[in-house]
Amino acid sequence: MSKYEKSIKHQLICFLEKDSNTLDFIDELSSVGDLLFFGGSVRDICIFQEKAVMPRDFDIAIKFEQKDRFNSLTERYSYKQNRFGGYKFIVSNVEFDIWDLENTWAFKHTNLTPSEANLAKSVFLNIDGIVYNFNKDILYDEVFKSSLKDNKLDITLEANPQIELNLLRALVFKDKYKLGFSNKLKNVFKDFHYKNSNQLIENLYELQFSHYNMEYFSKDCIKEKLDYI
Repeated sequence: MSKYEKSIKHQLICFLEKDSNTLDFIDELSSVGDLLFFGGSVRDICIFQEKAVMPRDFDIAIKFEQKDRFNSLTERYSYKQNRFGGYKFIVSNVEFDIWDLENTWAFKHTNLTPSEANLAKSVFLNIDGIVYNFNKDILYDEVFKSSLKDNKLDITLEANPQIELNLLRALVFKDKYKLGFSNKLKNVFKDFHYKNSNQLIENLYELQFSHYNMEYFSKDCIKEKLDYI
């Protein structure tokens, strides 16, 4: 068992119980099937442990057992569906991005077979390759651990509908986690940069506001980072 594995559920509950409505929502959601937490909420608990801060949102894939119960939740909680088929619930100002495990983009558009373990392999960046089964207390983190062991951000699954967003995230994670870039990731940056440098800078700059609701980098800073790669 990983040194951080025992603390994941405890820390998730600590985040969620700050408002009883959010914890109640997760309790109800866990009755429809296994909840597979992935992305930033689990990643930062593992990296920062007791110093992890409340995440912007919680990404959860559901391994459905009682789909009708989920349908009843959609009648009682407000939500929006995104263009990839996910559900965004906002409960007490906390965002939950919910996905049907069987119907995530990677499982629908690549040869990966839908499974808990493969969910960790369906990500663009290796540092996102971590999945925690909340119901059964099972962690899938081999892909994630490779990023820390090698001290590099790398590409796990290149097929992705949001390449530029992931390039922005790579720039953010490079600074946040003090990681380098693999040659494979550098080459993707260079391909995009050489094709249309000014447009890429503009796109990455604007994506900050739609994804993070803030400015991490100025346009000049983005240009400098891209030129350095």
